[in-house]
Amino acid sequence: MHLDQDTRALEDEQYGLDKIGSYFINMINHALENHSGFGMKALILQLFPCRIDASFIDKWLQIAVKPGIEELALEMSIPKKRAEYNFPSLLLSNEIGGATLESLRLISCSFHPTITLGCNKSLTSLYLSFVHISGEELGQFVSNCLVLAQLSITNCNDIVCFKVPSVLHHLNHFQVGNCEMLQVIEISAPKLSSFVYGDSLIKISLGAEVKRIRMIGSKPNTLCHARAELPSFMPAVERLIVESSCEKVKTPVLSSKFLHLKYLEIYLVDVQLYYQDYFCLVSFLDASPALETFVLHVETGCLLRCDSVLKDLDNGQLHLRQMPECLRYNLKNVIITGFSSATSLIELTNHIVRNASALVCMTLDTARGCGRRTGKTDKCQHMSKEGIMEAQKALEAVNRCIEGMVPSSTNFKALEPCCQCGC
Repeated sequence: MHLDQDTRALEDEQYGLDKIGSYFINMINHALENHSGFGMKALILQLFPCRIDASFIDKWLQIAVKPGIEELALEMSIPKKRAEYNFPSLLLSNEIGGATLESLRLISCSFHPTITLGCNKSLTSLYLSFVHISGEELGQFVSNCLVLAQLSITNCNDIVCFKVPSVLHHLNHFQVGNCEMLQVIEISAPKLSSFVYGDSLIKISLGAEVKRIRMIGSKPNTLCHARAELPSFMPAVERLIVESSCEKVKTPVLSSKFLHLKYLEIYLVDVQLYYQDYFCLVSFLDASPALETFVLHVETGCLLRCDSVLKDLDNGQLHLRQMPECLRYNLKNVIITGFSSATSLIELTNHIVRNASALVCMTLDTARGCGRRTGKTDKCQHMSKEGIMEAQKALEAVNRCIEGMVPSSTNFKALEPCCQCGC
């Protein structure tokens, strides 16, 4: 049963938030008042934007959480102050409904499990966001989850140290991010294959050779941290995705290697130094002898502030940087979206073409996100008139600086924005 505060039918001005809240409470009461709870497989309560008194939430959970329930989600508005609702962990005991619960999702509440709960034997997925729980409480709770496969912890700022004393034999996906006080993670998960985390932590020990990592950062050195730290504590990584929303530090050239990395994808959003020097991303390429696929996404808006290579071309003063070493990459596929005429981006692309002798396909897409090409959506990210003009400059720069260097055996594409990108 999925119950949310869909207020689209209540948008008339006669309804305030209080009336919408009352309407929603009555709607849920009507849906659950004659329901014994037995036979209900899932309950998803999305209680926003209005505040709901805790007594109503307690009542709804007591009705719905019975033996046989498999999925439980309680999602509430994020308060300006500390979360007010204290999730009743006793509901998760064997006697009430925990014995069959497989998925638990809590947003914006307090959760303080103090006993061995029934769901420990059946829970496979745990998602906590803006939840007040200590690291000790979480570690003990998770250690008793015998079949836990997916764990996500975000914006849980009471956690300082997260240690799980027992081995998590089934955990294969672990995500942690934006936990401001978190300093230490120590778990043992031998089957962990996917790790998603935010800004850098002081100490991470996972007890596994993680092969898939997604790093999402909002600090100014996310890429720098990924390049400097990941080769040492994640040496077996084969697939790496790094998202940086405000990179200000250039990626350093280091001797450490990603010996097993085959797929690298980088998102750069609202960058400041990178629109001046994308060429420093060569550090990742030089460190990855097995790399086969490199994907770079850049925001066109950031590139509009950079110097275009066309200025130097027109003045006859173009001098593209090249690395002194004669390196040979294993790269087969390269995709760059948001491609522009920025000199450093042209230098990076030029360097790849010169050193990737096995290159099979290269796509330089001047659009920020063309839905027609990705196939993920039928909509495109809007591009301004200045963005469309920059795309034309980028295509000219490709024609004059890159296209003639690409081997005939490489499937090379330079794509302009589609007709919907500028709408």
